[in-house]
Amino acid sequence: MSTERVAATKGMVQKAREQLGFLERGSEVLKMKRDQLAGELNKLLREQGRRRAMEKAFAESFDSVKGAYAVLGYDAFASAASAVRPMEASGLPTSIVGVIMPEAKVTAKPRPEEVPSATVRKATAKLGAAVEEAVELAVIEAKVEQLAWALMSTNRKVNALEKVVIPRYKDMIRYIEDKLNEQALQEFFVTKRMRDTTRVERERSRTLATS
Repeated sequence: MSTERVAATKGMVQKAREQLGFLERGSEVLKMKRDQLAGELNKLLREQGRRRAMEKAFAESFDSVKGAYAVLGYDAFASAASAVRPMEASGLPTSIVGVIMPEAKVTAKPRPEEVPSATVRKATAKLGAAVEEAVELAVIEAKVEQLAWALMSTNRKVNALEKVVIPRYKDMIRYIEDKLNEQALQEFFVTKRMRDTTRVERERSRTLATS
């Protein structure tokens, strides 16, 4: 907003002060949101260290599956595997500091004890645990990405308010106040001049009346 186009009135300066107060409060709220987002992001980033263990678990589970296949052969392995209850998961978005976050939970797990073959039971248990861990890590990584974007967006808004918008309003308020002070000073001198002129005229009239 260009200060040259601003009407230098008391109403305008009052409105500008109210808007500045609103912007400053908004900036503080955004800072708190930014801090909360950063805290949540840091927590999730620490959880990402589980990926290496998850990858190792997958490698071990696949070795177990291959071992069971080698022992049983295709038909027996397929028959035993068909008895494994499939894993199920459901997703429901959640909110963290107003940011919509993905969420998924395993709702049904395989039951290795129902499998007749010991080798397939072992493979089922290992693979099921690895897949469940993979689901949890996928949710964590999706949340990290979402929080990172939200944090960058919030930080840009804070910077825009603090470095551009708020200083502009402060400059506008100073400009209006300077103009109002200048007008008040001009009015003072005009009023004083008129009073002095009036006093001189009265004294002259009184002098003429007495002469």
